[in-house]
Amino acid sequence: MTPNISFIIPTYNAESHLNKCLSSIRNQDYPQETVEIIIADGGSHDSTIEIAMQYNCIILNNLKRLAESGVQLGMQKTNGEISVIFAADNELVGYDWIKKIRSIFADDEEISAVWGRLVSSEDDTALNKYFELIQSDPLNWFLNRNLHKYMRRAVKKDKDCFMFYVNPGMPLVWGANGLSYRTARIRDIWAQEGYLGDNDAFQCMIERGSKKVAYFDSPFVFHHHVARLNDFVSKWKRNFAQHLVGQYKTRNMGWVFTDSFKLKLFFWVLYSGMPVFSLFHSMYLVLKNRSVYWLYHPVVSFLQLYTYTILVVKNKKFSQFFYDLLGK
Repeated sequence: MTPNISFIIPTYNAESHLNKCLSSIRNQDYPQETVEIIIADGGSHDSTIEIAMQYNCIILNNLKRLAESGVQLGMQKTNGEISVIFAADNELVGYDWIKKIRSIFADDEEISAVWGRLVSSEDDTALNKYFELIQSDPLNWFLNRNLHKYMRRAVKKDKDCFMFYVNPGMPLVWGANGLSYRTARIRDIWAQEGYLGDNDAFQCMIERGSKKVAYFDSPFVFHHHVARLNDFVSKWKRNFAQHLVGQYKTRNMGWVFTDSFKLKLFFWVLYSGMPVFSLFHSMYLVLKNRSVYWLYHPVVSFLQLYTYTILVVKNKKFSQFFYDLLGK
């Protein structure tokens, strides 16, 4: 039977989370013979492959090792009408997740992608609960608040599902962690040669005219993103070096480099570099949202700025990237 839905999961030494990830898919109240799981593994030397085999996954060898390369590989092998870009540290929320996604695509042929709010589970660390509040990293959270603007004028399908058209000039930072596509509208974008970031692919799809999307403003995917501050730092260093500086000349960065990018970046440097601003803001957000986890915000914001500053100062290649960026 042809799969209705395919999950594409890049992995590398993912044994710590993979069981929860795969069981959340296989335990769905949905015919499992129509659910395909593709593991694009970058050469794991732990028990990742053995775990994947227990859940009847298709296993591909991702020679380039990068997660985005794994998605590129998996997207060319997928058989599902819907393709879900997933991560090994993700879990589906609830047992009707696939049913909800299928319903959105089935009810409106114009819908090209569906996403939703990332959340922390009860056993996640306090730092990961802060991540749940910002849904990204401090810089992206500061630069791009467009989702809230879209939701204010969106059409509601039900109490927590919003449908709207995305303007390429007012982009969204959507890429992975359960982002579900109508496969026919994204496969050839992921087929391009060279590096393609997950956010780039979404932006390319919007620019090509597939603009209608849906968003669930309710718990959608558990994302066990960080446990310690060092996890944030490691991810920033890797993303900055491998995905941004190393690839930016060939990437579609329209989801970042908007007309107001430089001005917002300037204010973020002030906001993060002088913690009095982010501290007062975080106190306001604690009171507004009734979440003490906002108190992590000034610390993480300053740490991200410090990390990027050290990288740029110490590495000529990184310094040249920053010079080119500001010179555009």
